[in-house]
Amino acid sequence: MATKSSSLRDNIFALLRETPTSIAEDAEALSHCLAHIRNRAMIEDIARESGLTLAGFLTNDALELYYNIKRGRHHLGYISKGWEDPGFRIGDLVEIGWWDKDLLTANSHEIMRLCARNGITLTIQEAPLTLELQLDGVIYGEGFNRDTFLQTLDSLNTCVGKIHTLIPGDRDARCAPSAYVCRRLAETSGRSH
Repeated sequence: MATKSSSLRDNIFALLRETPTSIAEDAEALSHCLAHIRNRAMIEDIARESGLTLAGFLTNDALELYYNIKRGRHHLGYISKGWEDPGFRIGDLVEIGWWDKDLLTANSHEIMRLCARNGITLTIQEAPLTLELQLDGVIYGEGFNRDTFLQTLDSLNTCVGKIHTLIPGDRDARCAPSAYVCRRLAETSGRSH
């Protein structure tokens, strides 16, 4: 009697037999699939244990996985991992209007110092109508667990909170990063690890 898993296995082998790939390429693809399944299950389990909600799942050629992280209605950032990345990126995007550029300049030293103390990288990029502050904390694969995830998420939100304190504005409408952020993550995946 065939089980669902044996049927899936047979379908995978049939697909592999039909592709013009080498055994090494087959093994690499299957390794990526296995890592994706394990990483996704681990992240979903940790989020559930921590009372967090994951939304906006994405996977593509560059990103093994991406989720927005929420607690209740409050957006807390995102978690992502590229296919070749050795770990996970916990991050957030803060958009500041051009009219607040002087406030950002005046407070940039304090913001950078706080982020560095908390192990959070800060990248500032100019967009047509805003300045975008991308904050990222990295947890290497071997060290990823519930405690390091929550500690990194807390450090990230400490930095984001300080930015909002130093550069006040309409922060009630804080929302999850857009597809634009996912695209930028895909472009930079692997370069900052």
